[in-house]
Amino acid sequence: MRITEYIKNKNDIRLFNLSGNQKIIDDLELSKLPVKSIYSKIDNKNFSDSCLVIIIINSNLILDGSIFKSIVGLNNILVLIVFDSFFIQHETECKDTMISHGYRYFGNTANDKAVIFIYDITKYKENPDWLNSDNWANPELWEK
Repeated sequence: MRITEYIKNKNDIRLFNLSGNQKIIDDLELSKLPVKSIYSKIDNKNFSDSCLVIIIINSNLILDGSIFKSIVGLNNILVLIVFDSFFIQHETECKDTMISHGYRYFGNTANDKAVIFIYDITKYKENPDWLNSDNWANPELWEK
């Protein structure tokens, strides 16, 4: 999946650049969006279910847990973590922390400036092929 395509498919996007890193915004073609540099816990009523919240952060915010307290309850979040020396030194801990909070790891941006994690409640738990009304409790398929 190309991250730029994922972003372009969203209608309502809110961008928070908490890292001050303008290069990531330029590389992902997000410079047309209004950018906020401060994010405090906002009432979730301000964000629709289809709203994509993009947050660019420095990697040290992951391990101290402060970022998770302010974004709890949002349904669709794309976190771009600056690929810096702190992240490189604590890569396993950072990835484990993000995954433990329900985020999926999507690799690095094309130029390796950021690491991508997405939390999308609609894609959180994908059902396997066999879990549907056609295959469940269907004796004809039991021998397969």
